[in-house]
Amino acid sequence: MSTNDAVFHRRNKQIEDAIDVGNLKQALQLIEKRIKKGEDTSFLKAWKAHVLHRHADDTHQQRGITETLALCRAEPAVTDLDTLDILYETLQRVGGHEDTMRSIWERAAKAKPQDLDIQTRWFEYAFEKDDWKSAQKAAMSLQNNFPKKRNYYIWAIFLCYLLAVDEESSDMDRKLFGTLAYRMVSKAAESVPSDPKELLSPPRAIQSAEELLLLVKIYESQGRHSEIVKILDSENLGIKSKMVQSDWSFIGVKLSSLEKAEMWAEGLSYTKELLAIPFTEEEKKAIQERDDWAVWHLLVTATQKINSSGTTSETQKFISEFIAAQPKSRNAQLAHLDLTHSGFQSGSVMQEDLLSACQGYFDHSKNKLYCFSDILGYIPSLNEESVVKLLNYASQNSEQSEGSGPFKGVAVINALKLEYCLMSSNAAKVSREKVEDFVSRCLKAYRKAERPNQSDAPSTIESQPSDDLCVLAAMGLVRFSSSWSPSKQEEIPDIMLIRAAAILERLIVDSPHNYQCLLLLVRLYLRLGAGSLALKTFSKLSVKQLQFETVAHNLFTRLSTIHPHSAPPIDGAEYKDFNPQSAFVQALNFYRSADLISTRQRSKGLDYGSYVNIESTIELQKRLRQSVCRRMWALSVKQTQRLAGGDPMGRFDDIARDSSPLIDQRTFDAFMNCEAPSQPTFEELVRLGPLPQVCYVLLHS
Repeated sequence: MSTNDAVFHRRNKQIEDAIDVGNLKQALQLIEKRIKKGEDTSFLKAWKAHVLHRHADDTHQQRGITETLALCRAEPAVTDLDTLDILYETLQRVGGHEDTMRSIWERAAKAKPQDLDIQTRWFEYAFEKDDWKSAQKAAMSLQNNFPKKRNYYIWAIFLCYLLAVDEESSDMDRKLFGTLAYRMVSKAAESVPSDPKELLSPPRAIQSAEELLLLVKIYESQGRHSEIVKILDSENLGIKSKMVQSDWSFIGVKLSSLEKAEMWAEGLSYTKELLAIPFTEEEKKAIQERDDWAVWHLLVTATQKINSSGTTSETQKFISEFIAAQPKSRNAQLAHLDLTHSGFQSGSVMQEDLLSACQGYFDHSKNKLYCFSDILGYIPSLNEESVVKLLNYASQNSEQSEGSGPFKGVAVINALKLEYCLMSSNAAKVSREKVEDFVSRCLKAYRKAERPNQSDAPSTIESQPSDDLCVLAAMGLVRFSSSWSPSKQEEIPDIMLIRAAAILERLIVDSPHNYQCLLLLVRLYLRLGAGSLALKTFSKLSVKQLQFETVAHNLFTRLSTIHPHSAPPIDGAEYKDFNPQSAFVQALNFYRSADLISTRQRSKGLDYGSYVNIESTIELQKRLRQSVCRRMWALSVKQTQRLAGGDPMGRFDDIARDSSPLIDQRTFDAFMNCEAPSQPTFEELVRLGPLPQVCYVLLHS
């Protein structure tokens, strides 16, 4: 470092130290002193304006804004990186000058087109701020001024695509940039050598599977599904090409594109090719990957759409032959059932045939827990008599199960779930005696089930299929007891909630990590007003990171009014596990850290060329920023503080008062549900009240 540089940095350090300790007056004096001595640079002027704006009084602030804007519009344009950074930071603090923030970089890049640092800094700032239009301009500038670096060309394509699919873009921009992305990526595809043996390809040609996936996304956004199929059939970019190497993700893309393009004949032919009956050992290994529901779904859908008796017969024969060769295939059995159901809906298959197909599927899959959920979708098509026959068949055949080990007795579980489903379709007529008999049989079956060695450490005990029996018993007590209540509101009696909770607590002794059991137990305790027990139970789920968005709402919704106070401390647990306010704070901290981490990952993704992953990260980041849960937790933590005291929660005011659009991603799939398809889910039946919706949150913001 030269003497002049050392002096310059020493003088800057004095100003920085004054700013750090809050002595803005001294910092301003030091800057003005240097300017008066002849060091009249744009850097010092920008720094001076920045310090002025940081003053508490309005006069200095306005003066700082005025001087900053004057520098931003100065001719010639500011091109010093440090100066640009200060101007950008000041405008960011002021707010409301987004156009000026873009223009300072655009003008600097135009003034020095060969300055890579300015160009890349412009792109980075715009990309990190989700300013896709400015980032697209920066990417185009980079690829025009530095054509030897091919990444910039792909970046420009990617940014055009982001603009085309961004909901905030105007219709004109979506159309314009969508077309531009399509043309640019098509040109990149055309540049790939047609001869796969050719080693070198033009710099702007597609060179990786990630870039090919980007092409797929762009084509999909433009509705060009048939063109995707054509590309994936080509020699240089197709599924069998050196670039793709039969990657299953691209096979999935082709299957999806064939369906979206409504290329039914081609889809039927391709699925039969994928599902060709294996003979060699290599083919038998390959069929394990190809026996995917996506393949079978297209096979069945294409057959239905072609809608000819000949095609249907051929497909039925194909499925039967496949089942004969691969009798354990779940997807083949489901395809047979699906095709039978389709025939019933079209009138070509009788009710008895559909019932027979359901019974056949039960025979095949009765020792698998997925059996009930697979059959459930077809029950609405069966009349009441057929449903009873199916239930009787399942009950009789469940005792003849050949399951072994932990899967012994699974057939009984599936039969009991079917019985529960049938009862739920007409819950008002289910007698107390029938429910108690059902619960009793569930518990007896549980006692007979084999369990892991109780001497094992709790952390090593995994959930068992037989756990469903206790959950089912608890659900039965809760679900059907409301009709016994003398209250006109048909509320679930507390005694039934307590009995159900007792059953689940007993299950937790045997299976301490059963997710469905713990979630339902939390809900029951909240229904009973036992917030401390709900917190204690929820702590066993060890909620972390993204689970604050996907799982925590099962406890946090209305917790600030049900139980705002801290529960008794739990040995070995974190503070958030028994203190609601701490739990809310940790959840809100997750949203903040997730946003920062996502931004860093996006930037790294560009360097690695992971464009599809970047888009997923951007979508996740948007969902978390606009999450209804995030807004609710900010409101709840303030409410908890008002009711229970504790540290002020003013730092979450901005989130709580935010009135921007919200995204509701709450799901309740983790709860077991055996209700008839026409009925509300079990989770809906045991809610604490109406689910707070977006309107509720906006009203309280």
